[in-house]
Amino acid sequence: MDNDNSTEMEDMEGSALSGESGSLSKEKSVAFDDPYGDMLLSIYKGYSLDESASLKTIVILAPIGLIAAFYMFVSSSTSSIISFSAWVLSIVFLLISLWILCEILKKDTGPRNMQDIAEVIREGSEGFFITQYGTIFKYAFITAIGLFIMYATRDIPA
Repeated sequence: MDNDNSTEMEDMEGSALSGESGSLSKEKSVAFDDPYGDMLLSIYKGYSLDESASLKTIVILAPIGLIAAFYMFVSSSTSSIISFSAWVLSIVFLLISLWILCEILKKDTGPRNMQDIAEVIREGSEGFFITQYGTIFKYAFITAIGLFIMYATRDIPA
């Protein structure tokens, strides 16, 4: 009897957390298909990056060697070294972010109740970002137009 009572209590908690009745939350729950995430994970598993310490070492040491080779063979000017280093480091950090993304994507999605709550959070955050970046875009566009008009109407010294 205690076991039935605890199961009933867990169902009530799960439906209370999702904000819906138990039957509706089971019907509404939809697994998300992510073809880009699946493709990225297949590449990640194909190179077995999760187990390869030597490849991680190469990713860390290769930029240093690349910058040194650029300095020795291409250009030794400070501005060229700084701009090339910034470019190489941005590529490295993009690779590191993809590696972290793959580590996150291969984790378990969790129990059904947690997925229901995550869906509500995802919907709210997407709405927030659409509003936030929409507003930023509008102000940036107006500012860009204003800067262009100021630049186009400036007095050119003779």
